[in-house]
Amino acid sequence: MKVYALLPLIAFMLLSCHSSKVAIQKLDHYPMESTLFAEIKIDKKDLVQLLNQKIDTALRQPITTGNIQMSVSRAETMSMSIKGDHLLYSLPVHIEAKMSSFAKAKGRLVLWFKSNYKFQEDWTLTTKTQVSDFQWIEQPKAELFGLQLPIEKLSNLAIDHFGPVLARTIDEQMEAYSDFRPQIQTLLDSAASPILVDSVHHLWLTGEPKRFGLAPFFDNGETLLSGIYNTSIFTIHHKKPQIAPLKTPKLEIKPFKKQKTQIHVNAIFTADSLSELLKEQMIGMELPFGNKKIKIEDIDIDFAGRLLRSKIKVSGGINGYIDGSGAPYMNKEHTKLKINDFDIKLTGSNLIMRNGIKLFRKKIQKLLEESINDQIRQMSQEAIQKIRKDYSFMALSPIINLAVLPDNQITFNFETRKGSLLYLQISLNGVVQLNVNAHGRL
Repeated sequence: MKVYALLPLIAFMLLSCHSSKVAIQKLDHYPMESTLFAEIKIDKKDLVQLLNQKIDTALRQPITTGNIQMSVSRAETMSMSIKGDHLLYSLPVHIEAKMSSFAKAKGRLVLWFKSNYKFQEDWTLTTKTQVSDFQWIEQPKAELFGLQLPIEKLSNLAIDHFGPVLARTIDEQMEAYSDFRPQIQTLLDSAASPILVDSVHHLWLTGEPKRFGLAPFFDNGETLLSGIYNTSIFTIHHKKPQIAPLKTPKLEIKPFKKQKTQIHVNAIFTADSLSELLKEQMIGMELPFGNKKIKIEDIDIDFAGRLLRSKIKVSGGINGYIDGSGAPYMNKEHTKLKINDFDIKLTGSNLIMRNGIKLFRKKIQKLLEESINDQIRQMSQEAIQKIRKDYSFMALSPIINLAVLPDNQITFNFETRKGSLLYLQISLNGVVQLNVNAHGRL
């Protein structure tokens, strides 16, 4: 990994301002919370197919009451829909009855089920399913001429016995399908493990989930549609932190509203951190100065109020230190850092050189801007890749993947405090579209 690895952070850096009149940047909140919205689509066809398999198993055992022995089997695929807080199912079944060991009757019946469902704070789903209605599609007809069939008794028997069996099967499978606790625990365990993003400067990334919300599912034709909301705090540390075990946040039920994902990375950087990055970029560079060449031997950065100050040690055509000072800001597109009101002076050399260095101001300003912007491009990409790779589990389940965040939707805010500390926030904004395939979950 390159040393740049984590200051997309610093780099893009410094000031979110749209004019050359630079005001002191103030961060309204520190740390900023990140929000993730993930749209979930469950294919009803796959889900119903899995439910059908469980129903077929539940219907294998016939029942006997009095002189009637009855068996029930699925006639067609179950259908399902959602209406408000209710799951609705329709199941056509074949009924075969034997009476007094000498007569058989066959018919077809549709059973309708209605489930009340509710997601709990502990990430489980509770459902209560019962038969809501029935209708004969094909009334039973005896194979023995003249026999009077007890149709009402057959329907009551089917509903009284097989209705609860099927309702219980539906409840068990839907509750098992919607138990997110294992995935949440995996998420919390992963979040408690800091991620190394820069081995040279010992920068670590942590994510602390704070809140989760789930929108109730609604019927969208061939799919069931919902959304997951997550709030987390992402933080950059200068050394590996010790993270205590994380408690499972309560699940909140929120109205469905498609929105953008916003990831904010919080960090506090010392001036030394930025200096180290620029040292790797700039030390050894040679710059033309008239008919001479100046070699950069060292560079240090610090902050004073709204100003970024640089101290560059040079040799060759000039021996001494070039001191620079200016107010950093972002261009209006937020793609490049610029330095406003930049000025330099030379120490440790003769008067002629000290006066002549003023003509070198634009070159030094451009060098600082380009060096920091080079860091921006490289470090931003590495930080984004880390978030993509290591935080894809945030989507709540191994079968859901975090969609690619647009590289060009990046904004930065910063504030300097206590002279040598840089409070930095990088924000990645993009729409996350997730599709969930229900196959294999039940």
